[in-house]
Amino acid sequence: MRQMNRKLSVALFAVLAIIAGQNAHARACVIGECSAMTTEFRNLELRPKTIALLPPISTLIEKGIMNDSDKTSETALLESVLTQKLEKEISSRGYDVRVLTFDEINNDAQLSSLVNEANTRFDEEYSKIQTFKVSGVKYRRYSVGDKGRMLANYLGVDAVAFPRMEAQGASGAAKLVKAIGSGGDTTYIAMEFGLVHARTGDLEGFFGAIKYGSMFGTSLKKILDKPDKFMGDVAKTSIKKLPKAGQALDPEKLKETPNELVLYDPVDEDALLDDLEGLLDEE
Repeated sequence: MRQMNRKLSVALFAVLAIIAGQNAHARACVIGECSAMTTEFRNLELRPKTIALLPPISTLIEKGIMNDSDKTSETALLESVLTQKLEKEISSRGYDVRVLTFDEINNDAQLSSLVNEANTRFDEEYSKIQTFKVSGVKYRRYSVGDKGRMLANYLGVDAVAFPRMEAQGASGAAKLVKAIGSGGDTTYIAMEFGLVHARTGDLEGFFGAIKYGSMFGTSLKKILDKPDKFMGDVAKTSIKKLPKAGQALDPEKLKETPNELVLYDPVDEDALLDDLEGLLDEE
């Protein structure tokens, strides 16, 4: 009987741990860094040399004792610093990074339309990655399609990086409650980005990381006071598995057959202009 009760207790603990983990965050990465790459990305066939880095889209949450609050106005600072850190880290791997600013996007109607369309499509695929598995990237299951190809070709780059971040910090009261042992929520910073190639529109690579706070939680104020440290840490961790631009990786054993690889011409100016006109007419 005692052994049966112990088994039930272990099973209950496992279920509660899973539930807690699901409530804590809805990221693709669970702990540390995570990554997935297509075979063609690994063997350099579709390894980009030039990457356009879009402005990050982020969510910033402060955990209170009773209620949580979204800190929309504070996200701009973290997004700006994160962009700088990502550019530095990705460039250090030998990639030529072009950073897109909001001013550049807003001053170009065609670019603005393309970015909005591509972001919408990426978020649809990103939600699938969160629901299912990062490993699906290996099997070419996630694609931004024409929206991604058109944006990359318009910018004249091999690939576009779509950064997504979610930061959850604690209020001072919430940290105190956690410290005296009355529960509380985990604090963390999760940052992930997908690389969409100009020749396929598929996610050829996906990289990310999640960094947890201290035992009693990290205050939101501390994160905002030290953006260089926190954004630098998560950016550096997220690209740990990003290979150098000219570094070929060994083939990865796949359990399933990947979806069909479809390559498009690197740049077809006439077709691109026709597509852009059609896209603008839709609006």
